[in-house]
Amino acid sequence: MRRVILTAILALVLLAPASAFATSTSASAGGVEATLSYNGAGITIKNERLTIEQNGKVVYNEAVPATGCFKACVPNDKHPVHISDLYGDGSEDVVLDLFSGGADCCTIEDVYVPSAAVNSYVLDTRNFGEAGATLANIGPDGRPEFVSANNAFYCTFTACAASGLPLQILEFSGERFIDVTKLHPKLVAADASRWIKLYYKYPSNGSGLIAAWAADEDNLGLESTVSTVLHLQVADHHLKANFVASLQRVLKQHGYS
Repeated sequence: MRRVILTAILALVLLAPASAFATSTSASAGGVEATLSYNGAGITIKNERLTIEQNGKVVYNEAVPATGCFKACVPNDKHPVHISDLYGDGSEDVVLDLFSGGADCCTIEDVYVPSAAVNSYVLDTRNFGEAGATLANIGPDGRPEFVSANNAFYCTFTACAASGLPLQILEFSGERFIDVTKLHPKLVAADASRWIKLYYKYPSNGSGLIAAWAADEDNLGLESTVSTVLHLQVADHHLKANFVASLQRVLKQHGYS
């Protein structure tokens, strides 16, 4: 009898449609509900899809792009869907927290904002790399920012694990990410202080740390201070002249100086 029951259950499992096993997670606010659904888990995820409803009417229903990911950009945690007013204008925008997979990679933020031009939502995506991003309201304008760090410094000047990443803050405006780090000097100064303290604690292995400090200081408009400190560290044999030259090139390349 048990074998008959198990056989019947197995038959039902094999005949059930794939959608019966889909995982879904949702968030809602202000009449907007966003639902992320998919089959499988981890690197086996497939059929990943985002549906957005406004007051019960579906206005967006598309596959989640796998840009920058192995096969799919998988949910980054148990609650990857967020509704947020990114513009500070009372709109209900959708943010997906995703992960590309891999030991040293990569947090991806997909942002969906309503667009009157298409009578639906439009997507922009940003790969925040190893640094990741936290959506938090840290400014006076009532709109949240993506608080992160500049992943361009990861593994650039030293071993990956010893890299320092300077503070980077972005807002979403005009359907794209905008760097607003310089509008938050107190947070930048606090980040710079953290990196320079760590550097002086570990000067013999601190090239990645002082690189992050230099970027923060440049964002504060203190390029001359950066130059003085770097050359003093070369004179004291804690840094090499070729490292300083390389750092200055990277700072210029990424708009710090």
